Amino acid sequence: MNASFRRFALLLIVLSLLLCGCAQEKAPAAQETCLSIADRVQKSQAFQELTEVNESYLEKYLLLSPQEVSEFSFRRDATRATPEMILVLKVSPDANQADIKALLGDYHQEQLLQYRDYQPDQVYKLENARVLEKDGFLALIIAPDAAKAEAALGAGWK
Repeated sequence: MNASFRRFALLLIVLSLLLCGCAQEKAPAAQETCLSIADRVQKSQAFQELTEVNESYLEKYLLLSPQEVSEFSFRRDATRATPEMILVLKVSPDANQADIKALLGDYHQEQLLQYRDYQPDQVYKLENARVLEKDGFLALIIAPDAAKAEAALGAGWK
């Protein structure tokens, strides 16, 4: 082999190694969903038996139209003896997230008023709950331990 061919071969090997290094990109993180967020929160602690709530509840009690929410997971105490619930919404791009957050806050306050008379020993759960948001998601979680619920949500929720 002549020297020119060796240099050319060496150059091809170096270029191949460079291209291989560039091609090894990190896999994108799994897409977050309302279901995955709600599952994480539910696994963080012992809730009462939670049951899924359908879309009509969003309209009737939260005053949300289906167009405002592109996805949701809503679970609440099946017996309604406690206020425990996990509500996670993905706000539609066209919807006003601040308005929806205010509606969730209103619902939270209504629950607080109802449980003061109905189950005063459960009120601490409502007093420790907040409406949180991150990247187009809104969450209202009423849990036995609010700190564990917020930790399960992960960083960036405010």
